Amino acid sequence: MAEQFFLTRGSEGLKKYSYPKCETVESVFDTKKRCSGVCMSNNGQYIAVCNGSETIVYDVTENKKVTTLARSRTMLMTFSPKNTHLVTWRQYQVSEEFPENTPNVEIWKLDAEAQQEKPVYGFVKRGQSLWEPLWSEDEKTCARACNAEVQFFEDNDFSTVAKRIQRDKVGGVFVAPGGDPYHVALYVPSIKGAHAFVQLYLYGSFEKTAAVAHRSFMKVDNLNIKFNKSGKCGIIIAANDVDKTGSSYYGQTLLYFISIRGESNQIVLKKNGPVYSVEWNPAKDEFIVLYGFMPCRATLFNVKCDPIHEFGENHYNEILFNPQGNMVGLCGFGNLRGKIKFYDMDSKKLLSDFVAPDTTYFEWAPSGDVFITGTLSPRLRQDNEFKLWDVCGKTLHHYRVPSDDTQLWQLKWINSASLLPPPPVPRPATSKEIAASKPQAYRPPGSRGKPAAATRSLLPNVSDGVYKPGSDATRNQPSKQALKNQRKRENRAKQNEEQNAKPEPTMQDLQSTIVDEREKKIRNLKKKLNQIEKLKNQVKEGKTLEKNQMDKIATEKDIIDEIKRLEI
Repeated sequence: MAEQFFLTRGSEGLKKYSYPKCETVESVFDTKKRCSGVCMSNNGQYIAVCNGSETIVYDVTENKKVTTLARSRTMLMTFSPKNTHLVTWRQYQVSEEFPENTPNVEIWKLDAEAQQEKPVYGFVKRGQSLWEPLWSEDEKTCARACNAEVQFFEDNDFSTVAKRIQRDKVGGVFVAPGGDPYHVALYVPSIKGAHAFVQLYLYGSFEKTAAVAHRSFMKVDNLNIKFNKSGKCGIIIAANDVDKTGSSYYGQTLLYFISIRGESNQIVLKKNGPVYSVEWNPAKDEFIVLYGFMPCRATLFNVKCDPIHEFGENHYNEILFNPQGNMVGLCGFGNLRGKIKFYDMDSKKLLSDFVAPDTTYFEWAPSGDVFITGTLSPRLRQDNEFKLWDVCGKTLHHYRVPSDDTQLWQLKWINSASLLPPPPVPRPATSKEIAASKPQAYRPPGSRGKPAAATRSLLPNVSDGVYKPGSDATRNQPSKQALKNQRKRENRAKQNEEQNAKPEPTMQDLQSTIVDEREKKIRNLKKKLNQIEKLKNQVKEGKTLEKNQMDKIATEKDIIDEIKRLEI
């Protein structure tokens, strides 16, 4: 098996690991400092690291430093498709070092001198939304979204704007993958009650009437477009934060299909509920959708948006194809239990079914037959760890941080080459592998990593390291709730006995009861007279009373007559 590498970033710094040995490897970018940002190029040749004092770009293949950027607060970074430029983003702020309107998004050239003080181009982007410039795969064009227009640069010449798309407002721009001719999708949000819409253009023909495809929406809060690998068609994910029908707390999500042939159709889903994930197969023109109330449905669609296979219903929220596209993982991470099912995309057969609990991160290795999962901070701040697995659910390596004070923030495979290795041959898990991948008995955090005897000493009723409720001498004793219910029944029976034991009331008792009720009525009527007297005094003092108070004064004579009648 060819050697593969991955890196980890956390409070202990940046480290490089090898697989299958799963050992740390010395590299030029190793550091024990806390890195605020790390970014890998698409082909794995370059890595950019911000160590808090500067941003450095390294060549991973030759293990050397490429250039140093004079930026200490870089938070986000991305490489251009052919690794000729690096884009950095820092939080916008005004200070002595950065006066007002100082660009916080900057584009740097990688083949420049070893130390760079100024970027080749920069602009202001206060938020993280739409901060990235978007290149075509050959870097012939580069698009940048502004508030009311989209600017295009050609051949990485950022001194001149080659073309523009001007609209009242721009909500997003999407450059389709693929070479010349290029296609660009533009999203315009709703303005003053007008419909929001998406238009697909052939690059260079940006008139409103020259759109190749058009799709409008009544109301959209968030919109994203996912193109297939060739860039000839895409899926529009239109989401509303509030579902006006009231059927879903998570809002409403609709899917639309758009293509360079002019197609623009809604994708019909057979189950009501939110859409959790949509992903294209990187090797074929087909895609999977996870949708519907939990347990959600997983359906495979072809490029005509016809359902061609059902993977059944389960608790999923992520779709993860391997880089070669011949295997897919349907997973339930985050607030779900960590269920993972792998399928062969050719035969559609189930390969394995297991659980990876507390998983917040998943990524396939470049070989396509191994993957890494992690419990990362800040999503989960305790028990940070990462595991290496094969598709049969076998754990190949497990690393847990040494203490709760140590945190793990990021995991990333390093692509060894721009070309993918051949796809692995899928095989179903054996009975032994299935048994090994089943979840083990729960052990409290303080007992993990210790022998079973240590756990047995910490918990009562433990046999072979497994807690068995009620297996000791207290097994036959009733629970607290049972004792409480028994006391209630005894008290109820005692009250019934006392009521049955009381003698029948005599005529004298009945007469005394009538007298008591009459005296009670007289007391209440006299109390009302006292209240009326106070209201009359307020009238004498010149105070204006409410209507209900005046009506109460008017009832004084009736109350006096009623008292006289009762006193007879």
